[in-house]
Amino acid sequence: MKRYLLVFFTALGMLNVMQAQQSALGIKAGYTNITVKAEYQRNSTSVGESGFYAGFSEELMLNEKFALQPELLYARAAETGFLYLPIMAKYYVIPQLSIQAGPQANLLLDNAPNQKQLGLDIAFGAEFRVISNFFLDARYGLEVTNRS
Repeated sequence: MKRYLLVFFTALGMLNVMQAQQSALGIKAGYTNITVKAEYQRNSTSVGESGFYAGFSEELMLNEKFALQPELLYARAAETGFLYLPIMAKYYVIPQLSIQAGPQANLLLDNAPNQKQLGLDIAFGAEFRVISNFFLDARYGLEVTNRS
């Protein structure tokens, strides 16, 4: 896990050095709902668990309409912990509203038998800036890796 964190912060630092425009660091926290779906011999079941997430983000403005937003988030639902590393591309429709999409690595922190620890999601969502230092966002992540 230390290697993943080192890669993330190195990439974040490189983006920051390359960035000639404005950047903003932030703290994020909120509600998460993680759904697990399993299929076996034409039978499928899914279970949804609610929890919380918390972490850090940095918005790197590329111009007045586009930004990159890398994040480091810890999430916990039921008895399972995850580390999320999304890198979202943001497009500002208007100054207060952006749409976002990008890859999101996720690392299962708990030891689960027959499960791969590292996964990859495609995430997308929207963000509304209520005031300059407070925003609301909603995001959906679709896992593209097979963990079994």
